[in-house]
Amino acid sequence: MARIDDYIESFRLASEELRQSDLVEIAESAGAQFKKLEDGTTALRLLFFGTPILIWVGDRVEVMREDSEKDMSLPERILIVHYLLGASGICPTGKMISYRQIPDGMFYFEAFQRRARDPFLVTFGNNADLFRTCATTVGGRPVPVGDVGMEFDLLPHVTVQLVLWQGDEDFPSEASVLFDESIQTRLSAEDIAVLSGMLVYRLVGLACKLYPELKCTS
Repeated sequence: MARIDDYIESFRLASEELRQSDLVEIAESAGAQFKKLEDGTTALRLLFFGTPILIWVGDRVEVMREDSEKDMSLPERILIVHYLLGASGICPTGKMISYRQIPDGMFYFEAFQRRARDPFLVTFGNNADLFRTCATTVGGRPVPVGDVGMEFDLLPHVTVQLVLWQGDEDFPSEASVLFDESIQTRLSAEDIAVLSGMLVYRLVGLACKLYPELKCTS
């Protein structure tokens, strides 16, 4: 598990790279709004999990929610800056791939399973209706995959699907996390695992609020 010092250094390095980049080009490729302020600071705006986020680029880089004083976590801020740096301008194709098909996905696969797929399956494997309710609440939309498939737009050009197959007396429930293939041009395998975990734990947290009796994953 990364230490706080590792996160701080990762954000520092990514921020320095962003400050040296062509922000007009990045905004266009990333699907972000661009505004140059009188003091020379650049403001970028994009949606992250449906929430407007502001990225201020000047003497330093700041990442914050537009309409909230609640701080964003370091992993969230790092992920957003990495997304901007990886902006490729390639549009989503509609073709979905698994994590194993992403470059370096096999290397991070076990960590990805623990971070995203496993807690999703533990929480919702036997309760498809709860999954559907929680997913709809956070902006998910149904897709015709599995017994219950929901699709989420997590960043302007990043689409993720969570798919559930309900088990029976002969077969256990199963789950998959799928990505538009264009994601591999925008984010590293490690960042994709982090992003997937963020989505799953939002859903798990909501499920636990709705049904406190659930045995929630930690």
